[in-house]
Amino acid sequence: MVPYPSEVTEASGELAVAGSINVVTADGAPSSAAAVNALVTALDLAQDADAAVALTLELDPSVDQGAEAYRLTIDSAVTVRAATDAGLFYGVQTLRQLFPAVASDAYALPRLVIRDSPEFGWRGSMIDVARTFLPLDYLKAHVERMALFKLNKLHLHLSDDQGWRLEIKSWPRLALVGGSTDVRGGPGGYYTQEDMRELVTFAALHQVEIIPEIDLPGHTQAALASYPELACDDVTNLGLYSGTEVGFSKLCLTKPDVIYPFVEDVLREVADIFPGRYLHIGGDEIKDPLYSEFIERADAIAARLGREIIAWEEASVANVRTTALLQLWNDGYDIQPALDRGNHLILSPCSFTYLDHGNYEAQPGVYSWCRAEGIPLERTYAFNPQSFTQAVGVEAPVWSELVEDEATADNRMWPRLAAVAEVAWSTEANRDYGRFTLRLGALRPHLDALGIQYFREPQLGW
Repeated sequence: MVPYPSEVTEASGELAVAGSINVVTADGAPSSAAAVNALVTALDLAQDADAAVALTLELDPSVDQGAEAYRLTIDSAVTVRAATDAGLFYGVQTLRQLFPAVASDAYALPRLVIRDSPEFGWRGSMIDVARTFLPLDYLKAHVERMALFKLNKLHLHLSDDQGWRLEIKSWPRLALVGGSTDVRGGPGGYYTQEDMRELVTFAALHQVEIIPEIDLPGHTQAALASYPELACDDVTNLGLYSGTEVGFSKLCLTKPDVIYPFVEDVLREVADIFPGRYLHIGGDEIKDPLYSEFIERADAIAARLGREIIAWEEASVANVRTTALLQLWNDGYDIQPALDRGNHLILSPCSFTYLDHGNYEAQPGVYSWCRAEGIPLERTYAFNPQSFTQAVGVEAPVWSELVEDEATADNRMWPRLAAVAEVAWSTEANRDYGRFTLRLGALRPHLDALGIQYFREPQLGW
């Protein structure tokens, strides 16, 4: 099982399941019902009220270790209890790992009791779809893969110098022009608002929240190429960009009558598409005397929309609301002002979690700027988020300047995302790399069944 549960009590013997099973779902718990029905269908088990074995999902408020907690009991039957649909869903994911990945004539489940809840509520994967556009079907497949490992936040980096990937109806050229290329000068692409609403609904059924990021006020060349009035008047480089440099573009913050209506229009449409609490406004890799004012005004816009902001750690210098989350990434940046103010952190330290770096030292086609030795599976697993007292959780980014396609994205994310999942879910006392490699190694057929083109990690016996 990955991530390893909080408490596992094993009993003797096994529960035999063959041919059919009596599935009883909980009213008002749609994601867990969909998950368990998909599981028994994949296992080729007929649903029969008279079957010898029952699989019951039960909403039980006494399971009070948090909104994602669950209790799984396998004895003469299989029972998942939780106070919420999310908890039931995660119990089904654990059960999914206990069953084999492919259908068989008969199954044998270990008799046990699992009591489980996560250490952190934020267990994230970030994909940069701005540099390299990835199709909607891939994002849906990624959501399904995340769910198996109890990852619950998919952060989409939707805009950057090389591409603007989200339809904004009040500023249509952002997608039509800004989305027309990518980091290699290819055709690019963008998501319609209906595409993203479809993804939001699909992800919610898998207990995954989509976190949209519009990177402002820097990393904006695609926006400037689409609407030159967003640039300062002395800026002449206003073409589309397909290179890999950073830190050269920004909104003209000395034109507030242009910039802030633009920001408000964009964030209003983003908030209308994505119903979650947070809007990620980027805020990284820019120097401007009006930077702090911009972050504070963007935060105020989000407040008027009823949302909180997330920004990269550079925004710690701005006086934002204490509800804002700062995303740590640069290993040693001074985030103390934000901590003193009471802000909390999403932990994405580049030397542990930047999965665009190599699975091993000198892997071709990867970044190495943060850690020349690469970020092997064991390195990712060694990260200790419990050492940060104001953290909401962990998120692993993949920046896509060097990610050419879906297969490359898979290679960068898997199996290391499984390590991120365990680091964010399991207690520090329950984490042991040797045991983790045995458990994850045994789940290779599950990754195969999901169509993941993962890196064949030698330490997993792959």
